[in-house]
Amino acid sequence: MHGLGISRRIQQITGGTFVVKPGSLFPALHRMEEEGWITAFWGESENNRRAKYYRLSKPGMKQLEAETKRWSRISVAIGQALETS
Repeated sequence: MHGLGISRRIQQITGGTFVVKPGSLFPALHRMEEEGWITAFWGESENNRRAKYYRLSKPGMKQLEAETKRWSRISVAIGQALETS
């Protein structure tokens, strides 16, 4: 998926709760590419424009799994803290 498509998809799947601006998204994608978590290639967008496409790499899938577990632990802890308040 290309960068602006990623931004649109995040907004779509969160019902508009999260709106990721290009000024935040592209530096994050660049850092993820440097870490080897995503691969990038140039292609043509649905508007016939040149666009950079991104794909999760194997190390990226492992990182996603680790971050998902970490987020799960954090969200459970926050839920527990709110229940005791």
